Amino acid sequence: MSREVRITMYMTLDGFAALAAGPEDPEADRQFWEAMWTGPMNDVDTLLLGRRTYEAWAGFWPGHVDSDNEHWRAFARFSTRVEKVVFSRTLRSVAWSNSRIVHGSVAEEISRLRALPGKNMIVAGGVQLVQSVLAQDLADELCLTVSPSLIGRGLPLFRMEATPDHHEDVVPLGAPGRHDFRLLETRAFRSGAVYLRYATGGDPRPGGG
Repeated sequence: MSREVRITMYMTLDGFAALAAGPEDPEADRQFWEAMWTGPMNDVDTLLLGRRTYEAWAGFWPGHVDSDNEHWRAFARFSTRVEKVVFSRTLRSVAWSNSRIVHGSVAEEISRLRALPGKNMIVAGGVQLVQSVLAQDLADELCLTVSPSLIGRGLPLFRMEATPDHHEDVVPLGAPGRHDFRLLETRAFRSGAVYLRYATGGDPRPGGG
């Protein structure tokens, strides 16, 4: 069985790739980290990252491998340990351990990685990489934490190609430009955020494959 590719991101209600932080709440933090990373870390050995996400993470997480925050500490050790594949046309070197740069095709590299032995892979940003993976149907799952907030600006997580306008309130299955996912899991957090896990390219109807 080939390795699976998951997209793991957060977004606001108005579709921007941002985490709208709420008041400090240890239980809400625990729920967030458990859904997004604590469980998935057990069967993932590769992170797929865009340049900006890589640079932000490389400048932050290696310094938190001994953090007093148990969630930060666990993720820092995980992200330092696993392979990090950085997709960039401009980046020339990487210093974070177990990192390497891919200048070529995202689709070709993911196809190559799928054929290798190993655990699953997570696409964790940036937005352009996520959009490219979705547009080329390269992911098996889409995992989102949605904050209950409208922020009005930022980077839209989804970018779809222009399609003919839909003149009805109900958009039928198979309509041009419609992309469907099959719901696998939901969790509601005490913060008001929700975690949604979907299988990509599936039939959204009950029992659909």
